[in-house]
Amino acid sequence: MRCKLDRVRFKGTDGFSVFSYHTQDPDTPESARHFSRLGKSWYTFTAVGYGMPDTDAVDVELDGKWENSKYGLQLHVSSCREVAPRTVKSILAYLCSGLIKGIGPETAKAIVAKFGTQTIDVLENEPERLLEVKGIAKAKLATIMRSYEQTRTLREITEYLSPFGVSLKKIHKIQETFGDDSLRIVKTDPFQLCKIKGFGFLTVDEIARKTRVSLRHPLRYVGAMLYLLDEAMGAGHLFLPVEELESKCYDLLNRDCQREVVSVSDIHAAVVKAHMDKLIYNEKGRVYKFFERQCEVQVAKRVVSLLLQERPIEIPNIMAEIKASEKALHQQLAPSQRTAVELCLTHSISIITGGPGVGKTTTLRVILDIYHRVMPDNEILLAAPTGKASRRMHEQTGYPASTLHSAMGIMYDADLAAQEYELLTADLVIVDECSMVDMRLAYALFQRLKPGAQLILVGDPDQLPSVGPGNVLREMIRSQMIPTAVLDIVFRQASNSRIALNAHAVNHNDTHLLYGDDFIFCDVKTSDEALSLILKYYVQEVSQNGIGNVQILSPQRKKGTVCANRLNSEIRDLVNPPRAGRAEIKCGGMTYRVGDRVIQTRNQEEVANGEVGVITAITGDGTNDPVIEITLLDGRVLNYSADMLEDVDLSYCISIHKSQGAEFPVVLIPILKEHYIMLRRNLLYTAISRAKSKVILIGQRQAIYMAIHKHDVDKRNTALADRITVYYDREQQRPAS
Repeated sequence: MRCKLDRVRFKGTDGFSVFSYHTQDPDTPESARHFSRLGKSWYTFTAVGYGMPDTDAVDVELDGKWENSKYGLQLHVSSCREVAPRTVKSILAYLCSGLIKGIGPETAKAIVAKFGTQTIDVLENEPERLLEVKGIAKAKLATIMRSYEQTRTLREITEYLSPFGVSLKKIHKIQETFGDDSLRIVKTDPFQLCKIKGFGFLTVDEIARKTRVSLRHPLRYVGAMLYLLDEAMGAGHLFLPVEELESKCYDLLNRDCQREVVSVSDIHAAVVKAHMDKLIYNEKGRVYKFFERQCEVQVAKRVVSLLLQERPIEIPNIMAEIKASEKALHQQLAPSQRTAVELCLTHSISIITGGPGVGKTTTLRVILDIYHRVMPDNEILLAAPTGKASRRMHEQTGYPASTLHSAMGIMYDADLAAQEYELLTADLVIVDECSMVDMRLAYALFQRLKPGAQLILVGDPDQLPSVGPGNVLREMIRSQMIPTAVLDIVFRQASNSRIALNAHAVNHNDTHLLYGDDFIFCDVKTSDEALSLILKYYVQEVSQNGIGNVQILSPQRKKGTVCANRLNSEIRDLVNPPRAGRAEIKCGGMTYRVGDRVIQTRNQEEVANGEVGVITAITGDGTNDPVIEITLLDGRVLNYSADMLEDVDLSYCISIHKSQGAEFPVVLIPILKEHYIMLRRNLLYTAISRAKSKVILIGQRQAIYMAIHKHDVDKRNTALADRITVYYDREQQRPAS
């Protein structure tokens, strides 16, 4: 649609803008129209996107899609084209707008005085004639034309790429990367776009196919390899076997082709060249992306250096110290727990592992008590991968705890690869919930340990593995090189907790679960029946235990009758319906109300991914941006803007993956055959082990059996265990210096 700038509502440093425009276009949706000061035939609307000029000196043609947002119906702009002005007045305003560098108000007046309505034609076709204008020398002309050309090139690239769904933000990246050569590269050498972060191989390949660029371009081969390695990392793998990579490359590069475009030998040669060019790393048939291999290699080497490090502390009579701590803490350790305490205090790196209720926390408390007493001046750091896990760690041990990200000064996962970092100052580092630690996070941790530091890793390798690639805890245990204490005696609730016993049964492929007051199973035939029972039991348990003590854990977040999104909507309408006088706010199609339970979904400076809270206030008078007050479970009160709610979800029900590192008194778990893609032993085991007092399984018996019998969690392509063994043997064989 053709329109004119009304006002700038927001303009970010990355080029993203929110503008209000005037238009007379009759196709503008009624709900998007607002009052315009230009007259009755005009109205305004809001547009969001990248690259829109912030001047009213030119009309613009906008293309895009109308989408609902928390601010109402807005045009999400996919392409923007300036409409060249034709009157003397409009041309003068255009030249004075600041869009063209080198032309100020006086120069603009001189140009228009010289060329009048022919000014735009001169800029387009005879730019050297600008030298006829007083005050414009060759250097200034070069500046003017460079700026004008960039504006025109951006417009042409946008028009060329808009059919492929390329955003204006990415088009700006093209301009920044390739400059004056951008349009030529887009039209004749599009695989160069694979060098720009955010350009997926499939998009670039589609552009190349439609522009009839050679499909045997070397960068096409590399783009396909990196795309397939990224896909593998999304499934948890650190590498692909070279035969598998080459086979998948062959299928990908020849897809939808009537004949073979790329041969097997072409791909093999491309893999060899990509390795030589250090774009990938082929190590004895295992093909990695460079950084992922670096992470695996460096973690293995750092583990070995800790194994060979001198004993961190000397305790003359450790059994006497254990007895002193037992007396002080009013705890009686089992023999396996005493062994764990001794092992962890006498080695530079160690692991404590075991299922729910086996006394990992009690063991940790004794370790901390002894360490603090024996080494009172040493610094201790307790950390976990998520906010929930670190908060629980603090509650259970009495010592301060933080997330790994905040302890290492990392705000975003992209910062894990930072070359510059500060070493941790702690002498003893204890990391809980290590099953959630992926290879990149492990690399960041091991790189930051100071020389002489002692590391204790705590976790349950039978839980769900990390979302990111690798299987760090399981691989460290598999190496059999790291001193590991396995706690397997169930202490929780005097050893008769059906929760702990059933978790143990599930983990050992045993379908004979025990049912009773603390572990209930409701057999259903349909998903609708499951939904009805979940709602019934949720309301019942909330009335008995309080809303903060009951949590639903679903195998899936988006799909199915009992997915987290569907259950959140259904339950919120039951327990927190709209009421007169109760404030609410809409954001991205979601309505949030005072009293809603919510969960943070992304790390931010003041709040970690996975932290849970309640909306306690929504304030705003209609003229200022609203402020949403969220009180977290640890008592902190945070103020959110409406934009920040994009990183907040309702949390009456969360996915089982999202629940890792947390515990809840009462847990409801829907398990149905419709979840067959997700049904794994570790999924069910993780869900059950989140409960402290009661589990209510609602589903189909056959689905539970499917989950218990399916055990393929350790099939991730990683060589960490093998590297630890090889590097350790290599160090042991080195001659003493």
